[in-house]
Amino acid sequence: MNITDSLNNNQREAVLHTDGPLLILAGAGSGKTRVITHRIANIISERKAAPYSIFAVTFTNKAAEEMRTRVIDLVGPAGNSVFVKTFHSAAVYILRRFGEAVRVPRNFSIYDTSDQASVIKQILEEMNLNIKSIKPASIAARISEIKDKAAFFDGTPIDELLPDTYIFNFRELYDKYHARMTAQNALDFNDLLIKTVQLLRTSPESLAALQRQWKYFMVDEYQDTNHAQYIMIKALASATKNICVVGDDDQSIYSWRGADIRNILDFEKDYKDTKVVTLEENYRSREPIIKAASSLIANNIDRKEKNVIAVNGDGERIIHCQANNEYGEAEFVVRRIVSLKLVENLSNKDFAIFYRTNSQSRIFEEQFRKENIPYRIIGGMKFYDRKEIKDIIAYLKLIMNPDDDVSLMRIINVPSRGIGTVTLKKISDIANEKMTTLWNAVNVDTSVKGVADFKTLMNSLMSMAAEVPAEKKLHQFIMHTIELSAYRRYLEEEKSREGQGRIDNLDEFINSVYDYEMKNPEASLADFLQDISLQTSEETPVVEGEDPAERADYITLMTVHNAKGLEFPVVFLTGMEEDMFPHKLSIDTEEGIEEERRLCYVGITRAKERLFITNAELRRSFMGLEYKEPSRFIDEMQTLMENLTFGSDDIRFGKGKPFAATDNFRYAKKKDEPVELSENSPFLPSEKAERGSAFKLRDRVIHPKYGTGTIMNIEGSGDTIKLIILFGASKKSFLEKYTPLEKTK
Repeated sequence: MNITDSLNNNQREAVLHTDGPLLILAGAGSGKTRVITHRIANIISERKAAPYSIFAVTFTNKAAEEMRTRVIDLVGPAGNSVFVKTFHSAAVYILRRFGEAVRVPRNFSIYDTSDQASVIKQILEEMNLNIKSIKPASIAARISEIKDKAAFFDGTPIDELLPDTYIFNFRELYDKYHARMTAQNALDFNDLLIKTVQLLRTSPESLAALQRQWKYFMVDEYQDTNHAQYIMIKALASATKNICVVGDDDQSIYSWRGADIRNILDFEKDYKDTKVVTLEENYRSREPIIKAASSLIANNIDRKEKNVIAVNGDGERIIHCQANNEYGEAEFVVRRIVSLKLVENLSNKDFAIFYRTNSQSRIFEEQFRKENIPYRIIGGMKFYDRKEIKDIIAYLKLIMNPDDDVSLMRIINVPSRGIGTVTLKKISDIANEKMTTLWNAVNVDTSVKGVADFKTLMNSLMSMAAEVPAEKKLHQFIMHTIELSAYRRYLEEEKSREGQGRIDNLDEFINSVYDYEMKNPEASLADFLQDISLQTSEETPVVEGEDPAERADYITLMTVHNAKGLEFPVVFLTGMEEDMFPHKLSIDTEEGIEEERRLCYVGITRAKERLFITNAELRRSFMGLEYKEPSRFIDEMQTLMENLTFGSDDIRFGKGKPFAATDNFRYAKKKDEPVELSENSPFLPSEKAERGSAFKLRDRVIHPKYGTGTIMNIEGSGDTIKLIILFGASKKSFLEKYTPLEKTK
């Protein structure tokens, strides 16, 4: 069968266009991975280039593995030679071979966010700063944010990117952090890209060697690339201009981690004579879902026009439900799920509940537990983030790179060897005095038995590591590491269920090493550490140990961000209210609103058969009872939805009985009708809150500067009465005594 036989016309056009710049605008569900892999197969089959001359990058290990597997299915074993990796893996590959040109030794360690925080914590302590009030993790995130922007590549002085809102000298900490990373021969995830760009810009010999190796370049999810990734790809492809990027500007939702939508919108400016192919046939969702998504995203100005068509034809109309409160919203969702399972013979795994922020999951969880319905929250702690796994990985990192201070500090006294804070400070002082690493300091002073034991252990393991994989299997070596370090015995001595669970995790870790070894029989310990270090938070989170295609029978709960790349027969898009979705932190700029709209578009287009959109009229918060305005996004799809309200009397508050009449509360369906609350309702505003105020909740008022608004909450009493007023999509707070307001109808 011809490679293009299974493709539609637009897909075929993209696959057959091999030379020169190509922009593939892939609408949601349009088969972009199929196009990428078939294009690679076509280049190989037409002998345009050898498989090893093809460079393809994407964002997650899962996506890279899927791409590699599909290519092999199409062209056979030759597909193994195609360079298919994530951006970070590609950067590691380049730096391991040419990094010394920018002073990056071949055996560098890769520090994850936890390792970064450890380095920063040490620096804060040396600067005599209180780490309880200054969280190292937040500083690490700020440094990553600065690097993500990577504006200094284009001449912006670094000082202009550094914040000046901290009580300490951020520049001093920033410099100390990078000096420490250099001393420890370590790179963080941002450094992998930054050093690669530095290499490509300053070492013509290295760039020329890479350009001789790769002739064709393909980039998946191009709308999610940041500035460093943009420069990296542009430099590599500058010789042949045979660059194909695939993406959807309507699904660019990661600006908060550096993604720049301009990369895809301006591609045609970067590459003259660009061929543009738009994939508009959606193979995932029914027509009502696609129409609603298209109606929504059309309100964005900064985008490329598409006319997405639902191949699967007509389906059920979208349901929009406005519930009385968050309990009513959750109950509506649960009842619909139960009903659809009975009537349409659906399973739990066919349903997904999306929300904008993780805090919204609590009410749904409560409802599912009470109804005894199994569910899973996606995005929890990953396997490699667990303490016992990170401890063993720290041992392995230190074996490979003795200069790795972060790993040494993590495990020098784990399990306990009697090495206390005094001894650790002594070792640290020796290292600072001699301007060397902690491992060298350990070798200087072994007067403490625990330190001497640690040195002997690590030297023994370092010697054994040299025999992998020649004399020892990788998994056998790691088993020896766990046993010789007494880590397993340390867990066994806990004699607790938690300890046993950790032992089970260690066993599963060894299983994972064994599986890795089967796929990579010649892999070294360095190769293994490199690959697991690249299992980042950027990965699409999945249920632990499960393939999404073979999910156990659980209802899925997740944020909309985590839903990207997934699909479900039935989706509930919940919490669709102003300040929640779009989020209050994003409504001050048009760029923020447009990204929130794209995020909503992503959520909608995850649904295959049915879509439900819900919002609550009232929600409880730390500020008290809040009336909520429906999201503007609902209005932008209103004519395409069937509207209903839900105000159940059966609201449960966990008092030991399934339904209690005294716990019920009701709300009017129209905004101008009075609100009726039972005495026991947790939503009942206090008498004190309104005592002495000239206004009531929901009063319409005119402010001389902000215009007409609605009073959403009243707090305090007497001279300290505070009014929270909603003006359009923006909330403002005022002291009533000093604010000129007039009531209006």
